[in-house]
Amino acid sequence: MQNVITLTNRQTLNILGVTKVSGVSPSEVMLEMEGDRLLITGEGMEVQTLDVENKVLTILGKINSMKFLGAKVPLLKRIFK
Repeated sequence: MQNVITLTNRQTLNILGVTKVSGVSPSEVMLEMEGDRLLITGEGMEVQTLDVENKVLTILGKINSMKFLGAKVPLLKRIFK
């Protein structure tokens, strides 16, 4: 599945290709997409739609930034480089 991110007026964020949501707060949302992690920061954010089966996420609120963090590396792999 292709990852698609659509931001409308910095208020509505639609993401296709979400495999996991790791954390949600009014100021941060951490999620995993196919092969990448994405950190979204903002104000007053809330998850409107989360459909894991169809890999769809919709967030409402003021979106300030989106940052790709790359794939998560297991702890043991980081220790024994």
